[in-house]
Amino acid sequence: MPFPVQFSLSLELAKVFPIREALQSGVEQVVSLVRALKRTGSDFLVEKDLGEIFGRGKIKPSLEKAFRDVVKSGLSQPLHVDSSISLDTGPGATVLRALTDRFYMSSVIQLSFLTWMHEETTLASALVEIMLWRHRSNVPGATPDPDYDGTLKTLQACSSQTSQYRWDDLVRLVEERFPKSSPIFRAERSPLRYLTSNLLLGAMDYFYMAQSLPEDRFILVENQTGLIPIVIWAHHILGLTVLVRNSPDGDVAFGWFGTPQVIIQWSSTFQVDRMEIGGDIDSYLPWESSPTVLLLDANMQLVLKSEPNDDAGAKIEGQECHRLKGYGTTFLRRLFNAKTLLADDDPIYVDTANLAVSFAVALTRVMRRAPITEYDHRVRLEDNYDLPQQCYMNCEPWRLFDSSNLLFWDIKLDKMKIMEYLENLSGKRIDDNMPIPTSVRNHLRSLSRIPGNASEGKVAFFEHLKELASWIVSFAQVVDVGSCADLPLRIAPGWMHCKGVLSWDGLAPIDLEADVWFNLIMKMMRKDTTGGESHVESEGVFLTCHQGWSLFYSSVGDHDPGEIECESLCIKPGVPTNTQTLERKHRIADAPPIWSNQGDRRPKKFPREDSYLPRSVTIVHERKEHYSSRVDEFRLSIRFNIEELEYHTRNYRDPAEQPARYSMYASYAQFHEALWGVVKTMPCPHRGGEDCEPLPLDLDALTARGLTWGNGDGDADQRI
Repeated sequence: MPFPVQFSLSLELAKVFPIREALQSGVEQVVSLVRALKRTGSDFLVEKDLGEIFGRGKIKPSLEKAFRDVVKSGLSQPLHVDSSISLDTGPGATVLRALTDRFYMSSVIQLSFLTWMHEETTLASALVEIMLWRHRSNVPGATPDPDYDGTLKTLQACSSQTSQYRWDDLVRLVEERFPKSSPIFRAERSPLRYLTSNLLLGAMDYFYMAQSLPEDRFILVENQTGLIPIVIWAHHILGLTVLVRNSPDGDVAFGWFGTPQVIIQWSSTFQVDRMEIGGDIDSYLPWESSPTVLLLDANMQLVLKSEPNDDAGAKIEGQECHRLKGYGTTFLRRLFNAKTLLADDDPIYVDTANLAVSFAVALTRVMRRAPITEYDHRVRLEDNYDLPQQCYMNCEPWRLFDSSNLLFWDIKLDKMKIMEYLENLSGKRIDDNMPIPTSVRNHLRSLSRIPGNASEGKVAFFEHLKELASWIVSFAQVVDVGSCADLPLRIAPGWMHCKGVLSWDGLAPIDLEADVWFNLIMKMMRKDTTGGESHVESEGVFLTCHQGWSLFYSSVGDHDPGEIECESLCIKPGVPTNTQTLERKHRIADAPPIWSNQGDRRPKKFPREDSYLPRSVTIVHERKEHYSSRVDEFRLSIRFNIEELEYHTRNYRDPAEQPARYSMYASYAQFHEALWGVVKTMPCPHRGGEDCEPLPLDLDALTARGLTWGNGDGDADQRI
């Protein structure tokens, strides 16, 4: 990456930083460390290469202490009872080494911050290009052959082991210093929230020079691009003094100083001419808006500079994160303050939140699953198949309110108002004639009077409501959603919604795919790197982990299928870890199908007779989970060893006859898909002995839920 410089960076750095020698450890200790890092997904050489750069920084003591206190402890819990996979939180090999070595602790803290603010794949690509450029520029100790895969995995390992640290609190502290500029900070993908490649290059070397030579090195950034990460990195992490000059809020200083060590020059032309709030990222962040970074001496003479360059192929993508708690509240405050400034107690926030909850309730009444027919094909919903009521969601209201209260933290929801809005929604088409709260109507009217502003109107407002309702319904499927308050989510880029919701007219049913809630929450947790909006990262994935949190189907474990709600999900802190090898991966998927030598064999059925004593015929003698490792994931195959008895009549079998023995294989994504197509029978109408007598059964007898006879011989359920 040919970033222009005026003087030799290698000579400048050689004056300040000695080259760190290799580890002075025994061979066995090094080998042991290499293996430990590899098991957690990191890379020994990459960590050393990154440490040579970021380890030079001296971390602000108060932040280092707070960081250590947060990341030093961890917890391990099994994925399910008797599972060989655990969910491990807290320090892995990367952080454990950092806790005993300040050189690596400095590197881990700064990388943890950068992965919180930036999308990992683009950040890794930019780091690789910068390291290559530093080597071509003969920088002492620069890496000659940086590895992209190793860099990405190291960033992911660092992120997953440190995500519990509250970087978002520091982001909020910086934002609060610029109240008059809040629409720019709150804009979707605001360029003030992430670094460009040349900003990252300048920060990676210039910050440490200013820290080591505080009286002789100063940094000037020519506009406000990347303001938030620059202030946090320079001031809150490294303890440098920072001045943002000529902002709409005046000169804003961070830290006590005489002469500031880092000056960010606010450009008014950048704000007016180059930034279109809500537009596509390339429409408001052309390359020329990325500032030049200047390193100056005590006489304000130029020493080095890092300029934007059209040839830089690695664009860094911002990844603004917000915890699940209050996620919806932040979304509303940004939505309504994008073009104007509203008071925090404006009734529009409460009114919109209440209306969004009513939309969520209405959605659950029309959302439905497609069952599997007797021919093992899923019903084609476009054929207007008459689906039974059990296929519709009708999510319990308390789940929706638990989800809503968490998303709209700090907003007091009004259940009476929600029910009133729901009554207005019921049986009505969503269009311009649908009434909306007065506060929203007045806001939309005020927007239409802004010169040059195309009024969004009701249509766009209803789209935002549907998006909010999608989130409410999604997290209503999460078991114990209150325990997920600290789950990091990306601030929505405008398309995080359930398929079919944006086009919903308020009346038609919405047909759900089996992975709908899993995919929606996964997209909110991380960037979809597959290029498809509704595509899971690889076929058969039933668990995905990002920033130290794991999302998986609630069917995981040895459960009774009749007790599982197939829509429900689990979200827990921790990275999937093989308890035998201590290897960590960020996904678990079904292994490819293993076909039994018995073919597509199904559990044996009795021929129909009037009555019989029910007994187990197809018996699972042993159930065993086997996890294997791939580059990026674990693969799971569950083997069921089966013994099948042969009954010649309903109640008789030859005791001398040996049972048939064979194995069947399955896994959890397959299990979830099957459950999604099952239609449960309606609950038995009998109550506690009313109209029926309990029947004592032998130990080897079983009961069946909703037993029916096949072949169309009867249309009534035969209940036992």
